[in-house]
Amino acid sequence: MKLSDWPSLRLVIPLIAGIIISDTIGNTRAQVPVWCAFAAIGLLISFILIFSDSRPRISGFCLSLSFFIVGMTSFRIQMDRVKVEWPGRYAVYHGLLTSYPVERDRTYRLEVTLRDSLYKGKNLYLYVPKDSTVLSLEPGQVIVFDGKVNKPSSEGAGFDYESYLLSHGISGTLRVQAKDWWAEPFDGGGSIRVRAVRFRRSVIRKYQEWGLEGNALSVTSAVSLGEKKALDDKLREVYSTSGVSHVLAVSGLHVGIMCWFLYAVFPAFMFRKREWLRQLLVMGVLWAYAFAIGLPVSITRTLIMFSIVAVCHAFQRENSALNSLGIAAVILLAANPSALFDMSFQLSFSAVFFIVLLTPPLMELYKPRTAPGRYVWRVSVLSISAQIGTVPIVMYHFSGFSTYVLLANLFVVPAMFVIVSLSMSLWIVGWLAPVRYLVVCILTWMIDTLTSLLTRISALPYAHLELSLNSGWSILVIYAVILLVYMWYKEKRTHRLVQALACIAAASVLALYQNFAV
Repeated sequence: MKLSDWPSLRLVIPLIAGIIISDTIGNTRAQVPVWCAFAAIGLLISFILIFSDSRPRISGFCLSLSFFIVGMTSFRIQMDRVKVEWPGRYAVYHGLLTSYPVERDRTYRLEVTLRDSLYKGKNLYLYVPKDSTVLSLEPGQVIVFDGKVNKPSSEGAGFDYESYLLSHGISGTLRVQAKDWWAEPFDGGGSIRVRAVRFRRSVIRKYQEWGLEGNALSVTSAVSLGEKKALDDKLREVYSTSGVSHVLAVSGLHVGIMCWFLYAVFPAFMFRKREWLRQLLVMGVLWAYAFAIGLPVSITRTLIMFSIVAVCHAFQRENSALNSLGIAAVILLAANPSALFDMSFQLSFSAVFFIVLLTPPLMELYKPRTAPGRYVWRVSVLSISAQIGTVPIVMYHFSGFSTYVLLANLFVVPAMFVIVSLSMSLWIVGWLAPVRYLVVCILTWMIDTLTSLLTRISALPYAHLELSLNSGWSILVIYAVILLVYMWYKEKRTHRLVQALACIAAASVLALYQNFAV
């Protein structure tokens, strides 16, 4: 087995390395030589792994180097566009509201895109006092405010809030008094993104009219529209502690259900020798749905992969899941390099990567004879593979991980399949009152029962272990060691273990240098 069997890695690895180095140079100038030296070593190791069993080709090296440079330059260009030297004085600004107000402890947070000529296109977080007029605001409405904009800062946040805001395209923050801002009359216009936000809110209002409320409304809105703002802190904590918060994101499960439904609506015999038309219709509907819910990372990644598979199927070409995943990563990072530092991007791609990579060999270790045994084993293997891929990231961001995730997934996976299916069917039968009432009752019962079971699991002893990773580089080392051990298992070559030990040694040297430097 060779990493060169996955050509997309020649693009993904250098692109990610370039983005990381560009961010490192911009944020740790005192250690630039050391970080760059380790980056060069890492990039060299990547090239050695890619061409380990074949003669290096100049064209492949040049292609990888080009994507490394693209990663560095694109990220730096994006950060230069986001970072702004705001004037240290009060000024009047005009901005377009791009989302609904988010309630904080003492204020409402408004996300605003400036329309002024000097700072046109810059995004701000505008904090306004709690007032009944705020709740009447609609995305696409023009906001006028007077104040002094501040650069993003991590002071008092408890984590790197500055980097978080910059990676999400927020160039500044501003707090104003009630007298210092007002909204112009709403004309009903707006961009596609703004219209998508209003569409999601209109669907949620329709859910409320149909009888959904409480946890049922919150979970249904999350799994069908990707709208998680309605989830309260207690419900988030239950799903997070039990290790299944990922099911609240619109992801591959939703796309799979919709694909199954659409392929049933457009059966193959209707198209005969025009399979490409069938695939085009299905993918067109799925992409329209993705745009309507705001193109979240998880579903965008899934749809890119599904689109590649659909094209290969339509033209009877072979396809690799890992290559499709790599191409999806390249497309998303090329469009938005700072997405690499978004936790949802990291969890989404790492989970799918390790599921595709580790599920086949793990399934071969044991083959149950009964149908229930096969189900339990398959769900366990999928959960273990996903956990191997996501635990390092979870430990870095949340300083711990859930211990009963395998138990929770045994009933969460089939339950979410039913919940997602009912959520989708509700859009179809919503105009039939008796059928709609039945679907709402079943949906509410399913969600309440699932929440009750997860609450009990989260209350078990040692449901959440406090373990943390303090450095992003430790995550890369862990993944490198896992991949090298996996390659040793497949290839039965001792030098893979030597390479894994070399990665651990390099990380140890870097840790020692940082400790003594401090």
